Amino acid sequence: MKLVIFSIIIAMTSLAKAASCTNMQFQTSPTVINFSSNSQFQGTFTVKANTQPGGCSFFIVFDYGLNTSYATRGMYMLPYKWPYSITKDPAGIYNIKNILDVSSENDVITGTLTSGNSNATTNVNFYSTLDTSNPWLRFGNYMDYTTAQLYVGTIANRQFVGSILMGVNYNAPKRVDLSLVPTGSAFSLTDTDEVMNFGNLTPGSSRSVDLILKYNAGYTLFASSVNAGKLKHVTENSYIPYTITFNGSQVTLSSNPTQLYREFGVSPATGKVIPIGVTIGSFGTVKSGNYTDQVLLTVQSTE
Repeated sequence: MKLVIFSIIIAMTSLAKAASCTNMQFQTSPTVINFSSNSQFQGTFTVKANTQPGGCSFFIVFDYGLNTSYATRGMYMLPYKWPYSITKDPAGIYNIKNILDVSSENDVITGTLTSGNSNATTNVNFYSTLDTSNPWLRFGNYMDYTTAQLYVGTIANRQFVGSILMGVNYNAPKRVDLSLVPTGSAFSLTDTDEVMNFGNLTPGSSRSVDLILKYNAGYTLFASSVNAGKLKHVTENSYIPYTITFNGSQVTLSSNPTQLYREFGVSPATGKVIPIGVTIGSFGTVKSGNYTDQVLLTVQSTE
């Protein structure tokens, strides 16, 4: 008799657990993660259930869509890929993983529905962040999809409830940037001007800088000179000639923009380097003082 009573108690306990959180619903709006207006997207899942039979805990995971792991998430515009992440925290520390890779609650979104409500409702958030470390990836519309999956119970003892298919989208704009840096230096967005100081001018003396371009829709480069390719005395109408070369080729500058280069495509990861050299020409006897010129470089997308 004791064995029979013991078996009945176990069966009743099992049935009570199964009855908790009935008629569960899994919702979100919108169903598209869109990065076109912001590099971080905050989404909200709404989970509903009848908890009069009892409350329950749940968790949510994401599969990898077109990718093979949380570490390689990316949207595609073949053959190009733009990385992004899906995390449970806005700082982007805890990546949400596929159910088969989950090892702790750090890998999932967790939530609880308390007992005693015929229409218990709770909201949980997730965060998706666009990787902007290289904003010069090829311009265009990138897409991925991922499926959010809701489970009731614990990671070790879970039951699948439902899923939501979500799109992921980013319309990458055209972009081109230039940097003027000392010869041999790396690209820097904040470094866009350089001063070539010749000290006491002597014919044949030279200085150089590097122009580095980063672009994702080609580029067209223009150059102009305030003094039409000559150094001018700061107060007098006295001039000293100089020559300027771009990538070793001499260019004649005027006060109007002159097109120097026009190319298509995407820049190398470290940028396209165009060395610029300036050499002082022969000038004989001129008025003493400071001589200057300003060369303005402008760049625009080609495609």
